[in-house]
Amino acid sequence: MLALAGASLPQSSRIRLITRGDDLGCARSLNRAVKECYQNGILKNVSVLSASPYVEEAAKMLAGTKGICFGLHCDLTSEWDNVKWGPVAPREQVPSLVDAKGHLYQTNDGVRTNAKADEALIELQAQLDKARKLGFDIRYADLHMLTVQLVPGLPERFGEWCRKNRLIDTRQIGGRLNLPRSSPLSRKHPGDYVLDVMNALKSASDGEYLIVGHLAYDDPEIRNLGHPGYLGDSVAHNLNWERLAYVDPRIVKFVKENGVQPIRYDETEAAQAQVKNFHA
Repeated sequence: MLALAGASLPQSSRIRLITRGDDLGCARSLNRAVKECYQNGILKNVSVLSASPYVEEAAKMLAGTKGICFGLHCDLTSEWDNVKWGPVAPREQVPSLVDAKGHLYQTNDGVRTNAKADEALIELQAQLDKARKLGFDIRYADLHMLTVQLVPGLPERFGEWCRKNRLIDTRQIGGRLNLPRSSPLSRKHPGDYVLDVMNALKSASDGEYLIVGHLAYDDPEIRNLGHPGYLGDSVAHNLNWERLAYVDPRIVKFVKENGVQPIRYDETEAAQAQVKNFHA
């Protein structure tokens, strides 16, 4: 790994970095971490998981925060073994989205095989309505586990659904940084993820980039998450590192001293072009 001690970006560099935290409401640990990363770090965008068990708690903690750009984390799956949730819409309205126990499918395969676009849109609307009723100023929509893209006919309708609901469709917004992949054996981020992010920023060209984190602490609640393909200790290890990538003093200092500007989705050029069409 390239050492970064003492290194900095050239003064001419200008990187606008969309910093996003996903899955708000999934766990209490995650809710606390999101608050920390906004108050003490570089987090600007937070995606709300409306169907998850602690979304009401998250709303009490954060919904009134004006500095955060909130989005809907459009969700058709409930992936963990020990923490499950069903749809926000009545189950009888969305039968193609639920398994035999009434939960959202655990895997993308379940969605790809069974979900119907009309029912998926009913569920996404219910999730949006719930988030807004809880007090979140929802301005954008993004995809949990990318499952919206797997439902036949839904990707083509998703943009129009966003426009009607005055939501920024984030699917094509923000370039990707050159970050190393997690280990295929442990599914843990190898090495020091904070340095990985700093090195990626250092090597990036000028422009707008997106970084997505699932922010939590390595604690018993997060270690209780997981499934056979992604064990709880790996989940907790990764989420803690992803939190540090937004709040570690090294990244905060690096962003302040170099040409990196954390931004909200609604500050991007692509989003501003979409917003003009809301009034068309």
